Amino acid sequence: MGDAKQLLDVGGQTMLSAVLKPLSASRVDGIVLVTHSAIAAGLGKEQLRDVFVAINDDETTEMIDSIRIGLSTWRRQTTVRERDGFLVCPGDHPGIGTADFDACVDAYGNNPDRIVIATHNHRRGHPIVFPASFASFVRSEPCDAGLNVLPRANPDRILTVPCSSPAVTGDVDTPEDYRRLH
Repeated sequence: MGDAKQLLDVGGQTMLSAVLKPLSASRVDGIVLVTHSAIAAGLGKEQLRDVFVAINDDETTEMIDSIRIGLSTWRRQTTVRERDGFLVCPGDHPGIGTADFDACVDAYGNNPDRIVIATHNHRRGHPIVFPASFASFVRSEPCDAGLNVLPRANPDRILTVPCSSPAVTGDVDTPEDYRRLH
């Protein structure tokens, strides 16, 4: 993209803020933001209130590495109970609404043994919520290929949640994706 895409303007705010605001307004119990130090420095204190920030400045890592850092950070901050779950949403999915986050949180709360995956028009996307009991699998070598290994390894545990926001399946990876936001 040429620039840190999480700091690009989306409706008068950074892309990352466009994800964090509805997420922080949802019924999640807390947020861990895993990001580069340059991106964290570009965000205001207001954007990071009530957010644990974990830095991953290793440019060679994959998304699964950031997920693992987030899991470790959360475990250091609070006690993880058996029925807890971890919601994962990348910072390049602006436009997911609070109602969509809440729908996934509620679906998980009613089915804490399931892997909850948001869908839009029958396509899977983000957020995904997985039981804390799967954290060791997420940290294991089979998941080195990415978090999508988790639902593939446990197809009988998947619960899809229809969401109204097209952003559930629309990340911003290219300049064309970014232009579609405007």
